[in-house]
Amino acid sequence: MESQIHFESSKAGELTCCFQGKYLHSKYNPESEGERFAESITADFSPLCVFILEPALSYCAQHIKARFHSAECYAIRFCRFFADSDSLWDGVFYLDSNIPLSEQLFTTISEEKLISSLALDWAASKQIFPAENLRAWNEIKTAILKARDVLGTRSYFSKRWLKNSLIFASKLQNPVTAEKGNSAIVVAASGPSLASSLPFLKKFRDSFFLIAVSSAFMPLSKHGIAPDMVMSSDGGYWAKKHLDFPKQKETVFALEAECAVSKEILARKNILPLCYADGLERNFLEAIGCPYQLSERNGTIAGTALCFAHELTSGKVYLCGFDQAPAHAFQHTQPNALESDNAKKDFRLKNTETRITAARFSSAQSLAIYRDWFISNSAYFSKRVFRLSDNFQYAYSLGSIKENNWEDFKEKEGGKNKKKPRFIRGNIRVAQKERSEKLLKMLDSLSESEKFLAEVFPLDSLLIQRELSKEKQVEKQAQIRQKARDFVKSCEKFLNRGQ
Repeated sequence: MESQIHFESSKAGELTCCFQGKYLHSKYNPESEGERFAESITADFSPLCVFILEPALSYCAQHIKARFHSAECYAIRFCRFFADSDSLWDGVFYLDSNIPLSEQLFTTISEEKLISSLALDWAASKQIFPAENLRAWNEIKTAILKARDVLGTRSYFSKRWLKNSLIFASKLQNPVTAEKGNSAIVVAASGPSLASSLPFLKKFRDSFFLIAVSSAFMPLSKHGIAPDMVMSSDGGYWAKKHLDFPKQKETVFALEAECAVSKEILARKNILPLCYADGLERNFLEAIGCPYQLSERNGTIAGTALCFAHELTSGKVYLCGFDQAPAHAFQHTQPNALESDNAKKDFRLKNTETRITAARFSSAQSLAIYRDWFISNSAYFSKRVFRLSDNFQYAYSLGSIKENNWEDFKEKEGGKNKKKPRFIRGNIRVAQKERSEKLLKMLDSLSESEKFLAEVFPLDSLLIQRELSKEKQVEKQAQIRQKARDFVKSCEKFLNRGQ
């Protein structure tokens, strides 16, 4: 393709170019053409970001920025012949990257900005590169649909997550933090491949530090394997079932402050509090003087656990049970706390096979999103991270992350005496009887901030940002602030009741 791009001077003296004799810019005045393009754009909302599909020499860039001065402006490139003009944009995404364009957009741009984005064709590029143009639009659509789903989840759960954070801070008794080591860490998820690795996890247990995501806790315990750490980040009430079951092994619970967990566990167990760097829950823990560690927000606990393990050791990290694909039978290694409950509802016309088949199809989309995250970040992790199994035949690879079996593990890690991460007991500076007062004071202060409104009422906040009418913006702002006041009152009631 490179030999087919021809650059020449326009009549006005500016550089123009053509592909196979078809001009990507005006032969006469490409700068004026770019200005007219920006002026011709109409939008019935105020976009937070603007995408231009293959703007070539980018004469429109400064005019797009002037037209949408409050938006971030990006170029989506079909080829790499115009990189000299990339600096004119707030960012550039390449369609021919090893990482799918949809994943580049989804991981770089917030859900709010993707939902409120405006995408436009540079007309000449659409005509000259029709296949690339269609592919780019499909990738943009995929990214926006992902963002819509994530924002919908946040909107549905946001108030529950904040209340979970308040309960967490008010009931926590035994906080700990973790000190970094250099031993191997095995992170166990509950994919079907975990089952065949259980005997090896037990056999080599002394050779590694074991982190279990919450759904893997029960099958590990059932086989007499005690994790050093069990990690949970799920804010839904069902998440409690993975943590609170009879005959659970003694372990440290590494919990996101916004996750759902029983008050008994918070009161009796050693808890490593985790907070997202951008989360409101940090403020509550700081208000009571409770130590915590930062973790990375992720669509799946498996991704959060990988990031945390990677920072917790300078040694290797092994991922066990990380299938990241639908299974033909049970989606999780058994026993599973939720499966036990679901099985009670099976009957002749809607039996176990019907239910697990439906689960396979319903989980496919979310697992594809999680898998894309691992693949797109695999180059960063690949030097020290491996997927570990008993020669399990996975449906998908995890990008650059290499596969290891237990023979490889025995050779690399067996018998090595390395320093495992260790736990350090912490203290909470504020006495129990004073906590509610401190937490309510912090909540009341936070509720006046834009960050609070954006976190707790994400859809309402987004609609305000999209609104073109200043009068309607003010009206919607008053409505959302009243919602915030009502929410704070509801929090005051359950904290004052000791709930």
